[in-house]
Amino acid sequence: CIMSRTDQTLDSGALDGIGAREPILKIRDLVKEFPIRAGVFRRQVGAVQAVSGVNLDLFQHETLGVVGESGCGKSTLGRSLLRLVEPTSGTVMFGTEDVTLASKGRLRELRRDLQMVFQDPYASLNPRLPIRDIVSEPMVIHGVPKKEARQRVGDLLERVGLLAEHGNRYPHEFSGGQRQRIGIARSLALRPKVIVLDEPVSALDVSIQAQVLNLLDEIQDEYDLSFIFIAHDLSVVRHTSDRVAVMYLGRIAEVANKDSLYDNPAHPYTQSLLSAVPVADPRRERSRTRIILQGDVPSPANPPSGCRFHPRCPVAQDKCKTDTPGLVEIATGHQVSCHFPLQAGETLLERVKELGREAQVSTKN
Repeated sequence: CIMSRTDQTLDSGALDGIGAREPILKIRDLVKEFPIRAGVFRRQVGAVQAVSGVNLDLFQHETLGVVGESGCGKSTLGRSLLRLVEPTSGTVMFGTEDVTLASKGRLRELRRDLQMVFQDPYASLNPRLPIRDIVSEPMVIHGVPKKEARQRVGDLLERVGLLAEHGNRYPHEFSGGQRQRIGIARSLALRPKVIVLDEPVSALDVSIQAQVLNLLDEIQDEYDLSFIFIAHDLSVVRHTSDRVAVMYLGRIAEVANKDSLYDNPAHPYTQSLLSAVPVADPRRERSRTRIILQGDVPSPANPPSGCRFHPRCPVAQDKCKTDTPGLVEIATGHQVSCHFPLQAGETLLERVKELGREAQVSTKN
């Protein structure tokens, strides 16, 4: 079974006063645009707005979940934080230092504390190197003597549930779950403070997912780590995260501690996402109401004005089409980017009926 974050050190009660603490990672107005080029001379004719003005805080020993539809900018956000892709603008403060302004030499030093686990465990491992070289490479790059680095490889492999002898093998000799464990071992090699987990279990079987998630919880306590957990599986995020940020088309729609967000979602997009999560109880699953949004996700190359969700929002009003909403705190630690957020206990369907509109919904039979 998957261990719930409710049982960990950072509980919901502690998160109510989280604003009094200084974040270990502070993201402000982060923007990443990819240029669109055309013509013989490859002139820029536009830009894909993958991340647009994201503001988030990550606290010590916290897991911050980032969720949203495919293409909403989650992975680009994670890569921009570590400058695996260069952000267009904004700041990423690690303690008192702006990662976005760090020189190449200083950035290499900062990566001792800022690591990443990638979604595809096979593509992220060099197929030509044995596992001992893959895991020891970060240590060698950062000045750890090669002999000492090789000795530490065995301890790291055993810590993630493998055998020290596996260091002599190559990536193709392992299963997907084992390769992801190797990726986790590599990220721990320099004892970082922050790890960005980019959908670390989405390519794994359900039973293997549970093992990897439990491993992540264990090493977080052991190494005192802070996680940014990027995923699209909302049930997994609820088990693993302390707080959850919901992204839509490059922007943060809502952020709150997990209990507040799952029990009282205030953004219409968040409610529609949660309505799609399967329920383990067959009776509840058959009787629950699904909220099916109309239309397609707009192109990030030409996002709509105002609230980016308004073309698909069943309760959007004129203000939503022209004014861009900012993140507003509606309860302690609960922020939402919506001009007309849903009240605690209010459903999107009730708001639709109140406005006298029709929404495309379906009831599971």
